[in-house]
Amino acid sequence: MNPARIVPRVDDSAPQHTSLETTTWALVSGRGIALPDDSTPTITLTDGRAYGTTGCNRYSGGYSLDGERIELGAIASTRMSCAPPLDALELAFLEALGNVARWQVEGGMLTLRDEHGEELLRFTAA
Repeated sequence: MNPARIVPRVDDSAPQHTSLETTTWALVSGRGIALPDDSTPTITLTDGRAYGTTGCNRYSGGYSLDGERIELGAIASTRMSCAPPLDALELAFLEALGNVARWQVEGGMLTLRDEHGEELLRFTAA
């Protein structure tokens, strides 16, 4: 009898290739951001438009890229009232987006950093 052959499990649902643009990114961590279990901010960058959810409201705005540099323009969002803790999540998330200056995609993760290279937000491909 032949010994059982071990075949590694491949997760076909995991993204094999992710790019900054056209991927929907879900927040996994952020400096000074507490993520509740029932709400996840997202961002999608496509054709000069950034959009997603703050965990409570939808938002959108423009962006421009120059190599690893990214500049997000003014962000507009829907104005539904957010109950705690979503109100604090939304405020911290939008504030962090306003300070983004650099981006990096590596290993299926998007990291957004400030002008000094400090990590502000980390996302995984949704």
